[in-house]
Amino acid sequence: MRTRFFLGVLALSAEFSCLYAGNPFVFVKETQVQEPVQAQEHSDVHPNRSSRFRADSTNFTIFADLLVWTAKESGSDNWAEVITTNGLTENCDIRQVHFGWDPGFRVGVGYGMRHDQWDTQFYYTWFHTQGNDRVSSRPGSVFSSYTGNFYVDNPTGIGISGISYQKARVRWMIQFDMLDWELGRSFWISKALSIRPFVGLKGGWIHQSIHTKWQTPSPPPNIVLIDFHTARENLKNHFGGLGPCGGLDTKWDVFVRQNHTLSLFGDISGAIMWGHWTFGDVYKNDIGQEVVIKTSSFNSGASMLRTLMGFEWDAFFNRGRFHFSTKLGYEMQFWLDQLQYYSFDTGRLSNVLTLQGGTLEFRFDF
Repeated sequence: MRTRFFLGVLALSAEFSCLYAGNPFVFVKETQVQEPVQAQEHSDVHPNRSSRFRADSTNFTIFADLLVWTAKESGSDNWAEVITTNGLTENCDIRQVHFGWDPGFRVGVGYGMRHDQWDTQFYYTWFHTQGNDRVSSRPGSVFSSYTGNFYVDNPTGIGISGISYQKARVRWMIQFDMLDWELGRSFWISKALSIRPFVGLKGGWIHQSIHTKWQTPSPPPNIVLIDFHTARENLKNHFGGLGPCGGLDTKWDVFVRQNHTLSLFGDISGAIMWGHWTFGDVYKNDIGQEVVIKTSSFNSGASMLRTLMGFEWDAFFNRGRFHFSTKLGYEMQFWLDQLQYYSFDTGRLSNVLTLQGGTLEFRFDF
């Protein structure tokens, strides 16, 4: 009995030994399955490879842009009206301000982070421009579209137009000063295409001043002659605001050779700002008459849209330790509801300011 039990134990032990010997890598194989999973988890920290210069370390950026822009604003296309009569035909010439092409600049600094390969940059944009127009016609055929001219010697606001003149001229000045801060990340989405989504803050000022001069008034029939020869009316529409912004920069490499790259880029961004507007309208003539239009300042939302498209050339120096690039593109900025002074014939305006023109950028990374 004991002999049979002993033989059974030996047989069972032999069977287990054979099973273990026939599968010597059972536990090793299980370990090999787990290790690649852990390695893959570490490699997925940056699933989209960064396209930033020296993304594996910190770096600094300085850049400067030369701007050659022009301005357009719908409220500037009716600063004066010239109404003439030829028999039974009346002609009305709506006068508009012509803005030229003026230089401006944009300067900024940036910092590339090691953490998650993000980058941040801060820059300032300066652009001041001036538009002009003048008109000379028959006596009594030139009319102003501004409120001060309408109320001179007309405190009750009777009629549909103000005093008539023979000559007039206007000088319209726009001062654009804007600050931007961005936080974004550049990464490749294909072999030649990279994108950079970003968020940030935008804030600054847009000041507009309108200076007009009117000469040789001619009163309508049956109205006592007003004895003055020149008059001036000056208006202001000042804006300041701050709010969040965001956008997307894209870059497509079309030619790559050694340390040089030629690319096509396209950027789009927008902002929603909380803004404050102040206004002024003062009329004076050479006999001491003065009309002051008091319009209350107010706070409201302001939105804008920016686009920029062109070509970029990149070069790497000193074994990739330094990077230089230059961009040439066409930029447009649309500032909605920007001109909001009060007009006697249309009430409060709500017009778009458009800035557009060429942008030449020089950038250095180190």
